[in-house]
Amino acid sequence: MPERIEKISDELLARYFDGLANEDEKRLVKAYLLSDEKAMNEAIEASRAIAYQKMAAEKFSDLAYDIIVKRLVKDGIIDGNARRKRRWAYASALFATFVVAFAICWHIFAPINLKINVVEDTNYAIPSMPFKSGIITYSIGGCESVKKSVSDDNMTVLVENIPFKDKWEKMHIVFESLGYQTVDTIVGAKESISLPLRRDNSLGVIFGNVIDEDGKPVAGAKIVVQDIETQTDSIGNFRLEIPFSKQMESQRMQISKEGYRVWTGTYRPSEVYGWNVVLKPKP
Repeated sequence: MPERIEKISDELLARYFDGLANEDEKRLVKAYLLSDEKAMNEAIEASRAIAYQKMAAEKFSDLAYDIIVKRLVKDGIIDGNARRKRRWAYASALFATFVVAFAICWHIFAPINLKINVVEDTNYAIPSMPFKSGIITYSIGGCESVKKSVSDDNMTVLVENIPFKDKWEKMHIVFESLGYQTVDTIVGAKESISLPLRRDNSLGVIFGNVIDEDGKPVAGAKIVVQDIETQTDSIGNFRLEIPFSKQMESQRMQISKEGYRVWTGTYRPSEVYGWNVVLKPKP
């Protein structure tokens, strides 16, 4: 085959081969073309007509496709939709990449809404005294504090539209409610934060002292609150620990000892104020 024909055919093949991935397919196409002089002559004539025109590479590729590829498809040598399928696959992959990149950027730069949830810890709850209300105070990045109230029918505070510049700042949160442990925490801003709701055990202690009418301590006196019992020590002191499940705002206590009248009274438990009881002797 003349040198000029060999050179042009290589150029045509090179442009077509750019779209082929299978080496066996490349060899098959080249062998077919080199053995079909008519197809080669058609490709040569087409290439001469546009060889020196501007944008020759794009037009050359299109004519090569029309002359060579369609002929190969017609004879059943190659799949005519292969190039179109590859282009569609590349376009789909590019579009998917764009969508993923957009979603990532949106997730990073878009403002967020944050929920602060107050969640009751059943291990520190008093069944007879359900939660009523409390105050949540929060600030982001040292900015001015904001106070929000929570109640038994709405135990969630919604912080809306936290801007991008504050998304990476620390958030200071304080929860306060009478009869409950104060929660004071610093956390990173995220979509949901849970704060534990726990009773502070201020109703869990009863203590005091038992004496007789002469002011002398009564040792060994029996102290009963509900089904919890203890005795006074050698100097008349006593202390009862009331579990959360049995705590109430007021407790009825009974004190008894042989030779003394039984004493009963109802008081509010306290970790600060003790009960001072005087037992009277039996007549």
